[in-house]
Amino acid sequence: MLEEIYLQERMQFISIEAFCRILLQGLERLFNFLTVSSLLIALTGFFQTLGGYILLDIPVNHGICFAVFLMTFSVYSANKLTDIEEDAINRPDRADFLEGREEIILFLSIYAFVISALITYASEHIAIIILFIPFIANCFYSIRLHPRLPRLKDIPFVKNIVVGLSWALVCTLMPLCASDPDIDSDLIISSASVIYLMLIKDFINSTLCDVKDMSGDMENGVQTIPVVLGLKKTRQILLALNSSLLPLLILARGKIIIIFFLLILTEYLFIIGFGESSNPAVLESFIDGEWLITCLLLYGTGLLG
Repeated sequence: MLEEIYLQERMQFISIEAFCRILLQGLERLFNFLTVSSLLIALTGFFQTLGGYILLDIPVNHGICFAVFLMTFSVYSANKLTDIEEDAINRPDRADFLEGREEIILFLSIYAFVISALITYASEHIAIIILFIPFIANCFYSIRLHPRLPRLKDIPFVKNIVVGLSWALVCTLMPLCASDPDIDSDLIISSASVIYLMLIKDFINSTLCDVKDMSGDMENGVQTIPVVLGLKKTRQILLALNSSLLPLLILARGKIIIIFFLLILTEYLFIIGFGESSNPAVLESFIDGEWLITCLLLYGTGLLG
């Protein structure tokens, strides 16, 4: 009798263990798909723009957030097509995903670009100029426009600044242009604070991705910050840059202080926790999903209604 009970409990345990294993494998495949397909970074575009609305304390226009989602998907999908050689070393899973799908991805990239522009134009004509910032930046970032001119991607520091500034301007100025708020000194200070916050965070995150890609970049002769300075100096610079965000806590008010503190603390954890040996999918899931997690956490805890 006891043996039968033991066997039943053992079978239940094995079933639960098998279910958990299958669930974890499914989640891993889902995260891998989201990262290699540009959907996760596109969600970052949506939620970082939503974060811009929250930090600026202006009413949210979800149509504008979706337009940034589509533009981000378009730009990063096109960028993957130009980086196949590097990805074959740094991210073979991404290269495998792209193989045989180049025409489909190019079509989806163009389609997302057009729909994004139409949504933005319908909401606010002037905002479409800002929406094109990442597209223009990506042209200089990924494409060698002239044989004698380097890609911005090949210039240390410059490419990280371009990436950070593109994200910061789009995710801050798009909400401002689409909302047409009354401009006063408080709005100018808060806008400058948000732009600086996003610039520094995206600069750091793009550099952390360079840390992950060090081996492939060195093999391809790509001079990124970690390749030029090494891991130790790179981490020291990133910690110093993140510390430069601390004075923003003085300028923030009310619940915004908590949000600023949460975003700064998260960046410290990223800098200290991620390195060259970090799993690429895990690193991208946290970095690209940071704004998604932050926004859901804020709404889930009731800090935002």
